Order: sequence, then C-alpha cells, then structure tokens
Amino acid sequence: MNPTNSEKIRNVAVVGQTGSGKTSLVEAIYHHIEKTSRKGRIEDGNTISDFEAEEIKHKHSISLSLVTLNYGGYKINLLDTPGVVDFIGEVHSGLGGCDMALFVVSASEEITYDTRRIWNIAAANSIPRMIFINKMDKDRANFEDTIDALSLAFGAGIAPIELPIGNGPNFAGIIDLFDETSTSYSAGLPTISEIPADIAITEHRAHDLLVEGIVIADDSAMAAYLEGEVPPKAELEELMAQGVAKAQVFPVVVGSATSQIGIDRLVTFLCEIAPPPNPNTSDALGLQTFKTYSDPFLGHLSLTKIISGTLKVDSECFNHRSNATEKIHSFFSLVGKEHLNLATASSGDIVAIAKLGSLRTGDFLGTPNSSAPRQLLEFPKPTLSYKVTPAAKADEEKLSLALSKIIEEDSTLDIHRDTRSHALILSGIGELQLTTALEKAQRRYGVKATLSPCDVAYLESLAGNCEVEGKYKKQSGGHGQFGVARLRFGTKEIGGGFSFHDEIVGGSIPRQFIPAVEKGIVDGANTGGKYGFPVVDFEAHLYDGAYHSVDSSEMAFKMAGSIALREAIERLGTVVLEPISQIKVSIPPQLQGEVLGNLNSHRAKVLGSDHDQATGRFIISAVVPTNELMTYSNELRSITAGQGEFDATFDHYEPLPKALYGKYLT
Repeated sequence: MNPTNSEKIRNVAVVGQTGSGKTSLVEAIYHHIEKTSRKGRIEDGNTISDFEAEEIKHKHSISLSLVTLNYGGYKINLLDTPGVVDFIGEVHSGLGGCDMALFVVSASEEITYDTRRIWNIAAANSIPRMIFINKMDKDRANFEDTIDALSLAFGAGIAPIELPIGNGPNFAGIIDLFDETSTSYSAGLPTISEIPADIAITEHRAHDLLVEGIVIADDSAMAAYLEGEVPPKAELEELMAQGVAKAQVFPVVVGSATSQIGIDRLVTFLCEIAPPPNPNTSDALGLQTFKTYSDPFLGHLSLTKIISGTLKVDSECFNHRSNATEKIHSFFSLVGKEHLNLATASSGDIVAIAKLGSLRTGDFLGTPNSSAPRQLLEFPKPTLSYKVTPAAKADEEKLSLALSKIIEEDSTLDIHRDTRSHALILSGIGELQLTTALEKAQRRYGVKATLSPCDVAYLESLAGNCEVEGKYKKQSGGHGQFGVARLRFGTKEIGGGFSFHDEIVGGSIPRQFIPAVEKGIVDGANTGGKYGFPVVDFEAHLYDGAYHSVDSSEMAFKMAGSIALREAIERLGTVVLEPISQIKVSIPPQLQGEVLGNLNSHRAKVLGSDHDQATGRFIISAVVPTNELMTYSNELRSITAGQGEFDATFDHYEPLPKALYGKYLT
C-alpha cells in the first residue's frame, strides 16, 4: 500500500544509546505487523534492519536502514539508527529524514551522554520526540527510577502515558493511563485484565496528573475538566498529539522488545500520536536526499523524502547543488534489504531512488525556481585521522577509489592526500568507524589496507644568519658545468614564508641564470633540512657569483643555489617547528578538573573556559601541539566515559622544545 494522504504517513527515527534495543524493537514491530512466524535476533544475525556483513559480524548497527510497514491504513517508515557514537553521522541522517524521533532507553541501564547528545540535537532542531522504555522484563529494571532519570536528563515535558505491571522478571502487563485499562501478556499476546489492586491508587494518581498535564494546554478542555468532565481517550490523545507535534510534550510508553510486550500498543500510539509529515500544498515535486549508500544489486541508492508533489517513474527535477536536471527512472520502498517497486509516491513519503549516482546526501531536487526546505542537520566534523596503507603497493589507486565510494555513504568520513608525504589520510569520528570502513573496502572492492598514525607536518627554519658560497663545478669532457652563487641567508618570523632578493650588480651572474638560483634554493628547502622536514620562513639575498661563458647553464646555477642552502643549514643548524591546533572541548562541568589535568599533560595552553547555558556543558578552549592530539579522541572518550566532545583546527606553528627532539624526531 502507498497512501496518497500524507496524514497517514509516519516517518520515525529510532534512536538511543548502544545496547538499548533499537534494532530489536524494530524487529518486534515488524514481527507484530507482518505476523512473521519467527522473530529475528541480533545474536543470530538475521534481523530485518541489520543486514550488512559488518553489522552481522560485530552484532551492532553501523548504517541507517529503512523498514517500511503498512498498518491499519497507515504507512510507517522506521529509520533504524546505530547507537555506537562512532556512527553518529547515521543518526544525523535519520533525524534529517524523520518527523519524530522514538528514543529507546533501557529500564535496567543508566541514560548515557550518547542519548542526551541525540536528545539535544533533536531539541535544537525542534524534532518531536517519544520515549519507549525497553527491557522492562530484565533484572534490575525499574520504571520509577527510569522516569526520574528521564526527567533529570531531559527536563520538562516527560509524560508517561503507561504504567508497567511489575518490574524485571515480574513485568506482566501495562496500564493505559488515558482510559485506565489494563493489558496483560502471555507469550507476547495481549489480554484485557483488571488493574491489580496494589497499584490502583498509584495508577489513578498518575492518570489524574496526565489528564491535568494535557488539558492545561487547551482552554475549553481545561474548563470542562474543572467542572468534573474528563475528556475521552480519543480527545486526550488528540490534545497530546498537538503537544507532541510542537515538541513540547514527550510521551513515555513501556514494554519489552524481546518478549513482545507492549509492541502492539506502541504501534497504535505511533499511528495516533506521532505527527504526520509537515503539510506542503505545492503540487511541484520537491525531494530531499538524507542518506546515500551502495546496494550490491541496485548500486547507488539514495534515501529521499518527498517534500512536495508526487514522484512518478521518469519524473524530472532540478538538482540545486549540481545545477543539473535529473531523471528518476526507478524508486522503491525498503524493508531492510528488500526492495519493493513503486510507480508513484506521495508528499511526505520516504523512498529509495536507485541508479542515480550523481545524488549526494543533502541534495534538494525540485524546480529551478523552487526554494529548498530546511537544511539537513549539520554533520559532526572528523576528529580522528589515520594514515591508510594498502597491503599491496599496486593497490594504491584501487584503495583510494574504494574509500572514495565508501565515504559517499558516511558524511562524517573524509579522505585526502597529505600534501607533503602524499600519504592517504582517512579521518572520522572514531577508530571503530575507520576500521569498519576498511572492512567494507576489503569485502566490496577486494582491497586490503591497514591504519597507522599520521605523520606530523613538522617544518624547519634556519637557526641564524650567515653568508655562504654555493659552487657547482663539473668537468667530464666536452662542455662542463660551472656556477657560483654567493648568498646571505637570514631568518624570518614564523609564517613569514620564503623571499628571494636579487642584488646582483655588474653582471657577475647573467640575468637569465638568476631565476635558476632561486629555483635551486626552493627545491632544496622542499627536500628538507637537518631533520628531513621542509625548510621555511627564511630569506636569501643573492649578492655575487661567478660564471663561465661556455660551461655555465641553468642547471649549474640551480645546483649552486641548492648547495648554498645546504651549506647554510650545515653551518647554522635548524629549528624544528611543530604544528599547533586550537581545540574546543565540551564536557559535563563535574569533569572539568580531570579534563584540564589531561590537557596539561599534553602541553596544552588553556585559553579560557565558558559555561554553555543551553546545554549545561563546560567548554574549554586551548591550543595544543598537533602531535599530542593523535590519540586524544580515544583518551577523551575514556576519561569522560563517552561524555566528552572536541573539535580541532590548525592554528599556527611554534618551535618544538629542544628537550623533545629525541622523543618526537627519532
């Protein structure tokens, strides 16, 4: 079924920390709606939404996946996202394509910063949210503690609309706080039952609090309630849906994905309370691509939301990024890796566009004059870089092409060639993300590679001023080679670059050979100084020289310039310059002391700190030698239990302390 009424479409991103049970929940919803004979399990590698080889191997989600389901006249597009922070870019993609985020939290585990981070992203973008408390049947599961933790983490608006009957292994059913009915479960099958007497008073208080919280936002409902009239369930749900759509109210439901408890109720609430796509009355076709990836059978696939109009086979639209007209020949609904051909798709729906390799994540397609919708969520910048080396040198180009294909799928990955070493550099959010990218490269493209620390972009500068003579003389029969260049070399301030000054008078060097002297100096500087790093920030004054009318040539004077610089380096020595990065570290306030201490151990100079009122986090600004940041991403994650974030940008160069030459330059 492909509904033409966007009011019947639900686009839901399933998000939360790793281990909360997101993929198991998607599997449980699929099992409930499709009435499958057997439910897939992560342990068995047969879930509907984790189907890539790397996901099956590592037993956790790596990529965003789409599971499209039809239920009671509704079309539900579930976007299953990874919980491992290395793959946070997939969460950004999912939030960019959804109309509501369903947060999955475990009743037996603490709410980590990873969940709070996703919540803050959703809040900053006014994305409606709903919470499913999962694993209510596990040991140590506690509903009351989880609600308290949710309220502490996310503040006002947390609104339980269900109560569990029992906790942990005693979890047996659910109470609906809208109409005060009770449902018990046996083997995942629901049965209407009586509310247990021991929680009846608690339930009634919770019901009253819920009703009061809902009607207070509606004057007429509030007036009726004050006169003793309790709105019926349908009206309460409608009023709550309005608050959900405004991202002001966040309903909380309970259950167990593995035991199939509460899944039927969750699906009903998704249909009745989750918001439909934002209405768009334009008939003009408008599409927003929020995720691209490679399919083994269909090639390039682009998950795309229809912002307006109706998509049909062979529809043409204008790509606002590439300024090109695109023709869409085929598109699908996806149920994990299963493709369902579509002839049309309506505004608000999510489809996978096939075989349009020019599409990129974030592309907006419409008419040349149409205005793009809100931009997709900004992706985090890479914070960790490694050098990538193919197992076989002959695979250099093959590896580069393979990784270029893979980074099209993940907007937080980047690949580039180091300008000095020409090494291939792969950057991302975390080490697991980078090693997974190499696993994909080997599986898909047959190229094996390893990661190693990046070379630090050290430089050298002359340690003083001097006058030298560069002389090149070679005689091997016939015409020889002869050139003499006398120069004064001097230092410049860091960042001053190289300058060449022609001070020849009287023709001691013919004019046509003077540029060759400069070229020889530049080539010699790029070759490297005493420690093998490029020599920078110096000036060369060519004031005298000598030539031979027959044996002198451009090559001879180029060699003379290079020899002169080498002589100056040997006489003066060099100072090694190290790159310095400016970083901003975001942490919870209570971790300030530990993080500052760790930064000091990395030779950081703290520039200042600030308290972000919006997030309650502490922001530290500092400059740190770049070579100290090679493993900082992993260190920060370790000392903050995953609660720290940072970004770094190159700032300037400084002399490397002499005492550290032995440590870093061996």
